[in-house]
Amino acid sequence: MLRNTIILFLTALVFSSALQPLHKPITKTILMKGMRFVPASLEVSIGDTVIWMNDSNGEHNVVANDGSFKSNILEKGQIYALVFEKKGSFKYYCQPHRIMGMKGIIEVK
Repeated sequence: MLRNTIILFLTALVFSSALQPLHKPITKTILMKGMRFVPASLEVSIGDTVIWMNDSNGEHNVVANDGSFKSNILEKGQIYALVFEKKGSFKYYCQPHRIMGMKGIIEVK
């Protein structure tokens, strides 16, 4: 009886640890400085949050090339946060400053 209980306990322990996420989500920040995103390229994992923060006097936003996300216009000190839930490359730009080359990319692994 005790042997069966121990086997059941160990089996449950193995299966419960297998269900635990392998990656604890984290948050990374991208600054909007002048007419650029800093950093312009960022790698994150599924479940991570990216925060864009306007750190300049101009107004900026974040728009995905594929239309999957879009922020409102952000004034100095305002933020836009997004949790990435699928793998892929997500190119984005600042709509008011796209012609000036204000763009970036998020690689979700």
